[in-house]
Amino acid sequence: MNTNENEGVSRRTFIKAGMTTAAVVGMGIDAVAGEAKSEQAQLPGPLPQRVLGRTGGKVTILALGAGRPPTPRMLNAGYNAGIRCLDTGASYGNRASEREIGEWMAETGRRKEIYLITKDHPRVPDEWEAQVDRSLETLKTDYIDLFLIHSLGGGYGPLVEEHRDIPKLKEWAIAANKVKKTGKVRAVGISTHTEFPLRTTLLNNAAAGGWVDAVMVSYDPKLVRENAHFNKALDACHKAGVGLICMKEMRAVEAMPKILPEFEELGLSPHQAVLHAVWTDERIATVTSEMPNLPILRENTAAARNFKPLRPAKMAAVIGLYERYGGGFCNACDGRCRRAGHTKAALNDITRALSYYERDGQQEEARKLYASLSPEQRDWDGADLAAASVACLAKLDFATLLPRAKQKLA
Repeated sequence: MNTNENEGVSRRTFIKAGMTTAAVVGMGIDAVAGEAKSEQAQLPGPLPQRVLGRTGGKVTILALGAGRPPTPRMLNAGYNAGIRCLDTGASYGNRASEREIGEWMAETGRRKEIYLITKDHPRVPDEWEAQVDRSLETLKTDYIDLFLIHSLGGGYGPLVEEHRDIPKLKEWAIAANKVKKTGKVRAVGISTHTEFPLRTTLLNNAAAGGWVDAVMVSYDPKLVRENAHFNKALDACHKAGVGLICMKEMRAVEAMPKILPEFEELGLSPHQAVLHAVWTDERIATVTSEMPNLPILRENTAAARNFKPLRPAKMAAVIGLYERYGGGFCNACDGRCRRAGHTKAALNDITRALSYYERDGQQEEARKLYASLSPEQRDWDGADLAAASVACLAKLDFATLLPRAKQKLA
């Protein structure tokens, strides 16, 4: 924590002051230690909640994604705004994210009110319980609500060719049941934002395998509408009682207007409209969103508190929003860009890492993802980038993005 933020005030004093201060996010009043009138603050209750599949656990429809270690100030503000679901991971800031959340929960006494999600990269089933123990120690808690095998199909987890069947393999089912029987973990699952068709296969295997309680999956409304196989896989999970958590619903875009005519009468910003579109899909229990500052947190929590399902015309407008202001990487990638460009380079993984670096401020995570790619996956020299861009479902400008990624991430 930056001592300049809190001169003369201990961490414990600062956190506890934030618990009682009038930091009602919709009113724009920040958590400030020592504020005399804070004791009388009337905070709103939790945001709307949904049940996470067969786990029976209730999660607020908006979760605070902690890819960057959150400050006590942001955790206080999120709680005061009604967020009761926190999403972290062992790899986020080399456990710094888990550490900050653990300190905050311990010092505020809010643990029992929080649905806590964390993740790690077990390479074999026997590693799982030890990883749980390390997270429990860092998080200063004796149980985790949901523990996910992180980033199946990509990133720096187990080898990709080993991922496909994990959700239905007996040895992983045994390990899952074992770790739940200890009481250290209440539910288990996987996260994935890999290419298609592997992403769809992982979802189908999670539905069929029986041990996966929840899946955190890269999802957006345009993808659901245009990819029937993905939509059917979501259906299969939902029918099997596998809870679904949305991530990477839309990247921030600086050029996007603050409000669009299609949503003006609803008073929704473009990103709020996207959130409403995701929540309109009742299969999705919660959206985990990176909220690095108070304005974004205010915007997202206001959208959650005021959520109403979108009618078909507004859903169509959200699809148009993706087509006009798509993110910095392709959420629907199936490798066609790579094939059209006659390259083995992981074009979408490279641009995804660049997006983490530039748009999410996750420099360490971005470099780690880039470094996890093999030399062949990083080598796009000689590729027909123009052809790759034409083939890309999101029409990414690889000729601009890839050199920038090499400069910033190598």
